[in-house]
Amino acid sequence: MAYLRKQPNCRNWIACFLDRDGKLRNRSTKIRDAGNAKERADAKRKAQATAEIFERAARGELQREAELRDTFNELLLLGGTTPPKSLTASEFFAAWIEKAERSGKPETTLKRYRQVARDFVTSLSDRADSPIEQIETADTQGFVDGLAEKGLAKKTCSNALKILRIPFAEHCRLGKLQFNPAAAAEVSETARGSLEKQPFELEQIKDILKACDLADHGTEWKTAVHLAYYSAMRLGDATGLTWDAIDFEEKTICFVPQKTRRKSPKPITLPMHSAVYDHFLGLTLPKDHKAKITPELSRLGTNWSSRIFTGKILPLAGIDPKRTDPGDKSEKGRKVSQLSFHSFRHSLASHLAAIGVPPEIRMKITGHSDSKVHGNYSHLNVETLRENLSKLPAVKS
Repeated sequence: MAYLRKQPNCRNWIACFLDRDGKLRNRSTKIRDAGNAKERADAKRKAQATAEIFERAARGELQREAELRDTFNELLLLGGTTPPKSLTASEFFAAWIEKAERSGKPETTLKRYRQVARDFVTSLSDRADSPIEQIETADTQGFVDGLAEKGLAKKTCSNALKILRIPFAEHCRLGKLQFNPAAAAEVSETARGSLEKQPFELEQIKDILKACDLADHGTEWKTAVHLAYYSAMRLGDATGLTWDAIDFEEKTICFVPQKTRRKSPKPITLPMHSAVYDHFLGLTLPKDHKAKITPELSRLGTNWSSRIFTGKILPLAGIDPKRTDPGDKSEKGRKVSQLSFHSFRHSLASHLAAIGVPPEIRMKITGHSDSKVHGNYSHLNVETLRENLSKLPAVKS
């Protein structure tokens, strides 16, 4: 057991203790044996407590981050310093969400932040009321593993982990945390792989346009399909477009993509394909040029419109959306489709690539700034690859 001694002509108590190898160690406690009898007794008590902490550390008994932080706070108290007040995990994430809401981030981003924060705090159970400094890598790893066990796709788990790292990293930069407990966490290789989006074939797009005539708001659906396939618009951009974005004289469409609006508010201008131009000429132009081109689809909202397209229009066109839930109700995780409205963007990129349009031009049309991301949108079939490969001269010996 640790004990105390004093050097001649020195008033500081010396802590004497054994390390894990049984070697005797001596360290000054920096606590003086001075004052009246009560003060000296109190100083010796603090010095003894400090010596015992030294011994626990030397024996390797302090391994967990939480134990180290608790011990550090104990040393501060012994030295007469009040440890800084810690936020609980619940308070920490509530404060982070509140700050994010004030920052003006898009509601879609905030919705995802709230979900990850809520799910992580829930995963902590009773420890949600523990100081945030006591959250460890094991907690964040357990959270991510739990997402994988629920059947969520690997990409979804990775995105959740990226979001979870943000508030911890901010606290580390401010010096309020010594380490980021989510930094070392990893998504398990056993997590379910995400389904790769597939493009529509030209015949399928024709069938979809025919199916629009059989659906509610068919003309608006035709408009959205034309904008999606010929201008690479996402569903929210297509249904949110207003008439003042159309320039019939210049035959152009000018809009700001919702997904990149916050980082890049600069509008992009695309030429109208003749099919889009002809389609718009057949529509009735309202008096209010700021009116929505597809008012009913805009009113329904992106989520509901997406469900209608996948659940009603594709079946009417005789197209299987290739969902992840082939009638098996026991399957866990979010249900996704390989073919959806977003597939029009993949279709345009793939069909442009198939006819030899250079990547930089395709990226301009689709609005991609990252060539790696754009590569995921170009799906070339075997025949297209064969056609291009055949352009190489035969090398004869």
